[in-house]
Amino acid sequence: MSYMTPPGPLRSDASKFKCRRKRHHLVSFKTTKRDKSRESSILHKIPEVILETVNLNEEYNVVKVLAEGYFAKIFLADNRRTNTTVVLKAVHAELTSLKDFYREYHYSYHLSPHPNILSTYSVAFKSDDFYIFAQEYAPYGDLAGTVKAGGLCEEFCKRIAFQLCSALEFVHSKQLVHRDVKLENVLVFAADFSKLKLCDFGETRKEGTQVGKVKCTWQPFLPPEQCDAVPNEKFPCRRYSDCWQAAIVLFVCATGNTPWQIALLTKNADYQNFSKWQKRRTTKVPAQFKKFTPRLLRMFRRLLAHKPEDRAEITEPFKYMKDAWFETKSGQNTPIERKMSEDIYIVDDDDDDDVRVEMDESRNRMAKILSSYGLETTVDQKSMSKRLHEWVLNCDTDYPFDTKEESD
Repeated sequence: MSYMTPPGPLRSDASKFKCRRKRHHLVSFKTTKRDKSRESSILHKIPEVILETVNLNEEYNVVKVLAEGYFAKIFLADNRRTNTTVVLKAVHAELTSLKDFYREYHYSYHLSPHPNILSTYSVAFKSDDFYIFAQEYAPYGDLAGTVKAGGLCEEFCKRIAFQLCSALEFVHSKQLVHRDVKLENVLVFAADFSKLKLCDFGETRKEGTQVGKVKCTWQPFLPPEQCDAVPNEKFPCRRYSDCWQAAIVLFVCATGNTPWQIALLTKNADYQNFSKWQKRRTTKVPAQFKKFTPRLLRMFRRLLAHKPEDRAEITEPFKYMKDAWFETKSGQNTPIERKMSEDIYIVDDDDDDDVRVEMDESRNRMAKILSSYGLETTVDQKSMSKRLHEWVLNCDTDYPFDTKEESD
C-alpha cells in the first residue's frame, strides 16, 4: 500500500527549527528571510492529489476511539506492519470536502516541525466513508480532561502559557490564524505539563481571508467580534482572535472556570463588569479576576481588549514569566495593601492620561482611609500659621537670641 506524500519540504526541514531548553521551556531560533519566503510560498500553496483507498482494518488494529465529534473521529491504532502506535484522524467524507481535508492535512503536516505542535506523518488515505491521516499519540489526553475545579498551580499555568503561545507565535509567523484555540486542542505529553502540543488545524486560514464564525466552538471562547456575527456573515480572518482565545484558555487553566458565558455587553453581566474595568471606567477588579496579581491582570487586560486592533500580540505572556501570577495565602496582604494592589497599573506610553486620573482617584480613596485613622494627608496653610504663632507665644522670653546687635 502507498500513502499520499505531500510535495515540498518534509521532516528534514525540522532542522531549521532548532531549539534550546530554557528551564522547562523551548525557545526557537529564527530562520533567514530566504528560508521564510520559501517556506511561506510552499505553505500557502495547498496541493490536491488523489487519495488511495485503503482497508483500514487490514492495515491497522484499531485499539479504541479516543474522541468523536460531528465531523470526525479520532482512533488510537497500531500499524500491523510496523507495530507502531499512531492516532488516526478520520474525517467524514460526506460532511467535508476534499479541499478542506487537504487544507487541514497540509497545514498540520507543514507546521508540525515546531516542538509544541502535534506531529503529523506523511500518511493520508481514504477508507470507507472517511478521509484519514496519521498523527502522534498524546498519552495524557488534552487540557479539557486535566484541568479540574479550582484550576492548576501557578507553575503549571506558566508552562502551558509559554508553550501554547510559542506554538501560536510560530503559526502567526506563517501568516496563518488557528481560529479554534481551546482546551480540547491542546494535548498533554507530560503529567507536569512540561510538554504540550497544539493540534487541530481544521479551521486554520491565511490571515486576511474572508471567513465565517467557527462551527461547534464553545461560546465563552469566542471573541466579541465573532459573537456579534450573524449566520453566514463573512469577516477578515485576523490573528488577534487567537490572542483572545489563548487568554481564555489560560484563565480556565488558572481558575477552572470561564470568565463569562458570552463576550457581549448586552447579554452578560460578567463581561460588562470586566469591560468597565478593562476600559478603566472603574478600579474595582471583577470578582473572577481577584486571585490574580496586578501583573497578571495587566496581561489579561491587554489580551482581552474588546477591539481586535487593541489586543496585544500572542507573545505578550512571555513578558510575565518571572512575575508572580497568583495572590498567595501565605503572603496575604493587609486590607489597605490589597486595596492598593487592585488599583496599581503598569503605565504604558499611550495610557498616561488615563492612569494619571486613576492615580488621583486612588490617592483620594487612600486619604479617606488614612483620615478614618486620624491621620492627616493634606496641609492646611491657615492651621499651620496658627500653630506656629501659638508656638512663638509660648516660647521662653529669656531665650538668648544670638543677634548682631547683642554681640555688639
